[in-house]
Amino acid sequence: MLPDVSGASELVEAIVDTIADGGLVDGDRIPSSRSLAQQTGLSRGTVVRAFDELAAAGFVVSDQGSGTRVSSGAGQAARAGARTRGRSDAPPEPTVAPRAGRSRRDLRPGIPDATLVDEREWRRAVRAVAAAGMAGLNPWDEPSPVLRAALAGHLRRHRGIAAADPLLFDSSRSAVGALCAVFAARHADHGPIPFHIEDPGYRGAVLMAREQGLDLRFHPVDPDGIDVRLLGDAPGVVFTTPAHQYPLGHRVSVDRRVALVEWAVRTGSLVIEDDYDGEFRYGVAPLPALATLPGGAENVAYVGTSSKSLSPDLRVAWCLPPAALRRDVERWLAVHRRGPSALPADALGEFIAAGSMDRHLARASRVYSDRRSRLVEALSNECPGLTVTGVEAGLHLCVLLPGRDDDAVVAALEREGWRTRALSSQSSRHPISGLVLNYARLGARDAREFGATLRAVLGRSAS
Repeated sequence: MLPDVSGASELVEAIVDTIADGGLVDGDRIPSSRSLAQQTGLSRGTVVRAFDELAAAGFVVSDQGSGTRVSSGAGQAARAGARTRGRSDAPPEPTVAPRAGRSRRDLRPGIPDATLVDEREWRRAVRAVAAAGMAGLNPWDEPSPVLRAALAGHLRRHRGIAAADPLLFDSSRSAVGALCAVFAARHADHGPIPFHIEDPGYRGAVLMAREQGLDLRFHPVDPDGIDVRLLGDAPGVVFTTPAHQYPLGHRVSVDRRVALVEWAVRTGSLVIEDDYDGEFRYGVAPLPALATLPGGAENVAYVGTSSKSLSPDLRVAWCLPPAALRRDVERWLAVHRRGPSALPADALGEFIAAGSMDRHLARASRVYSDRRSRLVEALSNECPGLTVTGVEAGLHLCVLLPGRDDDAVVAALEREGWRTRALSSQSSRHPISGLVLNYARLGARDAREFGATLRAVLGRSAS
């Protein structure tokens, strides 16, 4: 029986201490990650990270089909004082107190589980950058060559975008604002430039378009993606999240993808493809980025960010504008100084170049897939009549609540300790009632408890 533990490092220490005390001997089978997660209350991803650390240090070995066992010689090593990291009684390294993240009961979308990032690999990347010292360059004039080179390979491997030379921003919202401003200036003689967006849709993009004086056009969400027949023939800007429509989570069909790019080519329009969380997919094949389709390179601006794959703390995003707009976007960056700080940008570049990002995405995808499945199962068990959308990708899903006041449901859930987001709050013209739920940090027990709480809240509101 393991003592109470609150994280991967404590679980590692507890298992090694158990080996040293003889509670586990060489060759003993260790409970599965799922079993230990249930026993300790930790997420399964946290337990897997602990197993990875134990295996790397030689305390355990995993055999296909026979689970994880204590390695030969592990007991002797543990009794001799060997550990996976420095002894706990060693003088601690100077550090700052860890910042508290969101509560696990905060299911509002937008925040990943940053604890899934391998601390050692991230610290190695930061140390490598810090060791190089200050360069004395303006990040808006001389953006991180380390990150730009690393991103070129990353986008080629994960999104099929060849020969990428990304421009760096402090957020995807800044990139959208720059693209709207540049396109509007290029077409000033056409009058107000249409800005087409699905509704419900990403509110940040609406704010950026409104700030640049574009003519906002809201289109009802279609499960297959935006219908080009609604866009007219005037040159304009289309904002889309085709890998995982925000917030409903639909994936734009191949036919609609092709039709949208063809429309942009025919009308001289700009499509902004926001790939905000498209790196996480569950049981479905990746669809090609719009920028890779015929005509896409000349009419599609690809926007990506580290805020969902790693953490919004970094404030690093990137944009691949069409060649005709690139110089103007670079000037906008220089004037508005909305590039990322050099240290986090270079550290992210080192993290990607070392292969740490690929390993993180593989590990995080497994964890998020498990948490998503648990939430879907809890909703199915507790609220079987509800429709759930957006489960194939990303970090959030939607629960539809037709005929109900979703703001009232959100308020009732908050009184029970759960923070959620009303789906109708993401609409301007075509509201849909429902909840937008982020499962990135949701443990198995939390999922069951949330499902039961939602059932009780809906039952009270119906009575």
